Amino acid sequence: MRKILTVVLILAMLLTVAFIGGCKKKGDLVTYDPSDYTEAIDLTNYEQVYFDDFTGELDRSIWGDCRQGTRRDGYWTKNLAYTDGNGNLVIRTEKRGSRRCSDTKSRQVAGYDGSTVKLTYDDCIPFGLIAGDFGDRANITAHTTDLVGYVIEGKFNDLAASFDTFMGGYELSDTETALYSISSEKGGAYGDFYATAAELYSYYAFVREVKAVVSNRENSALVGLDRPFAMTFGKDAASGLRSVLAYLFGFATEASFVECAQEVAATYADYKARLAAGGAVDAALENGCFRTENGSFIFPVAIRNDSDIVLTYVIIGTDGHVSVWLNDVEGALRMTNYNADYFTAATVNNETYCKNILFVTGPEGIYSGAIRTMDFYTHGYGYYEIRCKLPSTPGLWHAFWLMCGDVYSETNGSADGVEIDVFEYLPARDSVNCALHWDGYDDAHQNVHMRFEKTGFADGNYHTFGVRWDEEGYAFYMDGYKVWTTTGDGICPLNGYMIISTEYGEWGDWVGTLADDFTSLDWVIDYVKVYEKK
Repeated sequence: MRKILTVVLILAMLLTVAFIGGCKKKGDLVTYDPSDYTEAIDLTNYEQVYFDDFTGELDRSIWGDCRQGTRRDGYWTKNLAYTDGNGNLVIRTEKRGSRRCSDTKSRQVAGYDGSTVKLTYDDCIPFGLIAGDFGDRANITAHTTDLVGYVIEGKFNDLAASFDTFMGGYELSDTETALYSISSEKGGAYGDFYATAAELYSYYAFVREVKAVVSNRENSALVGLDRPFAMTFGKDAASGLRSVLAYLFGFATEASFVECAQEVAATYADYKARLAAGGAVDAALENGCFRTENGSFIFPVAIRNDSDIVLTYVIIGTDGHVSVWLNDVEGALRMTNYNADYFTAATVNNETYCKNILFVTGPEGIYSGAIRTMDFYTHGYGYYEIRCKLPSTPGLWHAFWLMCGDVYSETNGSADGVEIDVFEYLPARDSVNCALHWDGYDDAHQNVHMRFEKTGFADGNYHTFGVRWDEEGYAFYMDGYKVWTTTGDGICPLNGYMIISTEYGEWGDWVGTLADDFTSLDWVIDYVKVYEKK
């Protein structure tokens, strides 16, 4: 009987311990109690190798922007990461509304067959302006370039270079009209240009309807405006394409369209000469366009009518002449009621979008800053720490993390690369997540993580988050005390770069729902430090 009683008591004690432990910890989820963690970070054998207290301007020789564009349910954008003048880095998140450029206008013009065309246009499209108005730039407002990231700028450079290569493949007199077949040698040289234009068209086009449009090379065209050439591929409408474009851009006649194109060409040729001589940048002239490395100016323009969307690039080439590429000849014909075969309606309501809708302002949504040291500063084993004040707004999450080696590789496990999440804070659950990811993000993906709930970190005070990383594994720290260690799988021997970001969406109830009346939020960071062993 005594033995039975002893066994019962032991079992009861074990169950009690298990129950208490279950209340405290379940799998990789822990209720955070700072008194549970007593081992402080010891940096006796370490020396500081990097420190940024964010005094003055953000050091762009170290911190570059993350790639621009869609990120989960929101967008990462330039200019929402900046220093506040008080020794802090601010990662701002804000809600933006969809808009067409700065000065939307509309007017009625006569279509090719006498029908009425209502054109909605804006001030960043040279050919959306009434002929003769281009010289008066007093009311033209320079637009934001928030979403024009390094990648998109590079692709416009590629487009200008491929355009120059193609145009340099033949000589054209002032009176000659060129019509090349897609199968001809010179038409074949058009392939690189088309491929670049089509890729750019879909890469970071933020009008979702535009992004979904698919066209083919045979239905595209390249048309010279201020000199007589037209190149079509697989279509026979070359003789009338300039008239089609004139009506598409809102001009009553081809002659007025060409007159405006010639004025634009002359204006930009003069501007280019002034720039070469050290003159100042004219924000109005660069409004809505990309100035590329080789000296071209490119205006992306999309025109929508019902289900038809025609994308055009207005290109002022290095030779100073104006050309227009359009992805869909038939779509342009339908939009202008060019003839009975393409008749759509008595009234055509065209909406014209410029660069700022395609590549800059984006649709209504949540935009956040995100910066990284990729290409500027990388480091390997050591101790990394960030000090910051954490916001308490559900629907967003904030992170300090490292990308080491090639995380996407699925060949050699963590030896090829690891994502190290020093911390991710989820206000909706008052939770901190620490994690390691390797072997890509698909079926082979591996990870380990620990989540701490009810942390109380969004209290308006500064808190520190760090990771010590060496050959044996990782130790994660919060407010200077070790909260989690991991060894074995996930150790990466390769250097990594740092990322500071705020994100929106794609984490279920861990993220929560952003309030309908949300306008903006600032995440304030005091410093970032990096140490290595002496």
